[in-house]
Amino acid sequence: MSKPSRVDYGDWQTNYNLALSICQQLKSQGVNPKVIVEPTCGVGNFILAALEVFDNIDEVYGIEIHQPYLEELSKTLKKKYSGNIPSHIHLINQNIFEFSFLSLAKSCKEKEVLILGNPPWVTNSQLSRLSSTNVPVKGNFRNQKGIDAMTGKGNFDIGETIFLQMLDLMPHIRGSIAILLKNSVIKNILHSQKSERLNIANIQQHRIDASREFGAAVAASLFIAQASPEPAMQCKVYDFYTNNHTHTYGWIHDKFVANTDTYNSHKDIDGICPLTWRSGVKHDCSKVMELGKNSDGYYNAYGQQVDIEEDLIFPLVKSSDINTSNSGITRRYILITQHRTSEETATLAITHPKAYQYLEEHASELDNRGSRIYRGRPRFAIFGIGDYSFAPYKVIVSGLYKHTYFSYFGGIEKPYMADDTCYILPFQDRETAIITQSILNHKSTQAFIRSILFEDAKRVISKDLLERIDLIAAARKIGHKELNISSNELEKYIKTIISSANKGATQLTLSLTA
Repeated sequence: MSKPSRVDYGDWQTNYNLALSICQQLKSQGVNPKVIVEPTCGVGNFILAALEVFDNIDEVYGIEIHQPYLEELSKTLKKKYSGNIPSHIHLINQNIFEFSFLSLAKSCKEKEVLILGNPPWVTNSQLSRLSSTNVPVKGNFRNQKGIDAMTGKGNFDIGETIFLQMLDLMPHIRGSIAILLKNSVIKNILHSQKSERLNIANIQQHRIDASREFGAAVAASLFIAQASPEPAMQCKVYDFYTNNHTHTYGWIHDKFVANTDTYNSHKDIDGICPLTWRSGVKHDCSKVMELGKNSDGYYNAYGQQVDIEEDLIFPLVKSSDINTSNSGITRRYILITQHRTSEETATLAITHPKAYQYLEEHASELDNRGSRIYRGRPRFAIFGIGDYSFAPYKVIVSGLYKHTYFSYFGGIEKPYMADDTCYILPFQDRETAIITQSILNHKSTQAFIRSILFEDAKRVISKDLLERIDLIAAARKIGHKELNISSNELEKYIKTIISSANKGATQLTLSLTA
């Protein structure tokens, strides 16, 4: 296929050797299907591999929207069977979102079924940008809140939608499912088990090298599960090539964890953070809003010297500035146009005429920012800004990197700002910020973070994860000696955190520590 078409269909064809290895892996686990079902079968390497490995097959169903692929598969099958495709092999040219799998399930009643394949690795937003028609019926996937849907949580994977369509079959069949999926999709499926209780058990994730197998820069695995009326809540993870078990993740009671083996040792830190984690500043126009500094003053990404009022320029912390050797030095600066997102920016023309003129000169870039969050806002609005942004001391962590180090920034004339790849805790006094940083970087807290952190996530550290770190529980678990403070200083810290917390979190903390 041409490159645009390949992207349009999320088309990453499984090579025959990988398909063969997967079928052999399934057979070694005792899978012995009578019926093979492959959604989005492409050129049919899974079907061909299944026919080679399994010797008990009565029916094969391959569904594919792209007619040339089915024609190629037909030629291969005719060659394999001396000119005629056996009647038990059904090749169906149809959009997967219009195919009736429940009708198929009824025809396979009492037979062992194996759902096998590799659905598209593409999201609904990618397809929308391409004006693709190869999409399911639109809706608010998983009922996200408006702002979450607008900022990315409402975006879903087409492979996940197809996979859920396959899982709808599980209560109606006997058998297994073995599907290649992005790791993020597998995690989403397991996370949904708590509320949706999908009819699958013996859940396994066998990690593959997608770069080697597909030339795709994505973390992906073979997902295996069996139809069962008793849903499993955990997934065992293996290396596909060695079959070595690496870890298990999933639900422990009402907590979703990345490593069940290490979580139990540190689960007492898992709770509700008494302080509110904030995202950094979002502006979506770095060439204009982010500045460098040289002997002549500030300059933008276009190499233009920038002459604007100093009180609107702040030091900027980016993810790359956060590391164990960081000493509060940043490389960039940021133009801050508001103290709150709702604040009118037109007044800058009077209060800060140089800055306003600069913004006007680059209005075309700012006015054309693509995100919907800027619609209906003041013209040069930014997000992730509030009173907390101007706190003099901050503990900041990157959301992007696999390291989970928390850096302290403060002690200069102007408050540090963080960009939107970071999360911050703001403080009014240095001592509380420093102790908080020590708690978060302590080996016990770090081990807990690792037990709930998914390293192949788009954002390794998320706000949801940070909100699970109970700072007070962690402080008490670590103790004053490990924090290199006195017992009185520890109790003072805890009282300060409680008094700084929002009302709801304060009440919860007090009830837990009473």
